[in-house]
Amino acid sequence: MKVCIILNGEIKNYDKTKEIILREKYDYIIGADGGCNHLYKMNIIPKYIIGDLDSIDKDLVYYYKNRNVLFKTYPSHKDETDSEICIYLAKELEAKRIDFYGALGGRIDHTLANIGLMHYVREMNIEPRMITSEEEITTIKNEEIILHGKRGDTISIIPIMTDANNITLKNLEYPLNNAKMGYLSSLGISNVMLDDECSIKIEDGYALIIRNYKVNL
Repeated sequence: MKVCIILNGEIKNYDKTKEIILREKYDYIIGADGGCNHLYKMNIIPKYIIGDLDSIDKDLVYYYKNRNVLFKTYPSHKDETDSEICIYLAKELEAKRIDFYGALGGRIDHTLANIGLMHYVREMNIEPRMITSEEEITTIKNEEIILHGKRGDTISIIPIMTDANNITLKNLEYPLNNAKMGYLSSLGISNVMLDDECSIKIEDGYALIIRNYKVNL
């Protein structure tokens, strides 16, 4: 089950973002309040709209209600952000993967909090990704992943929370074998894929994996 959540951050290229969303064929699309302004510009109808409706264009509330979109509204004074409430709904829908759009850019506090939500989602045993028209961000924790992309894509591995140990990178321009990266180290910045997939293994640690594919879209 794949769920897409559209947030109220920055979306630079609506055409490319819409192309990605349609290609992924999500089971459910959820608009988080002002994220629905982005959906409208891409001519995409969500299944659900979540939030206190303080950021969505007021005319769009009527527009989406007339298209049978399900609204779940909450007061503006609450402990959870709209993003978190969307995640709760995605979990109820039995999502195995949650992709976030519009999660970056704009206010830095929102951007950092949204990146932090990826850890929260992973702790639910749900795969998180953040996607823009230029890049894809995921996380890795004590595991090995095969990352799919295209030759020449830029890959950055950034340890978060603590140092990462026993890192092995294969099929990248700068390979590593059982190496260590310090917390927020720049060592893993701007590696390059040598083929259409690469292997990233971290035996002990947690890191953000950022694939920049701007040149390939």
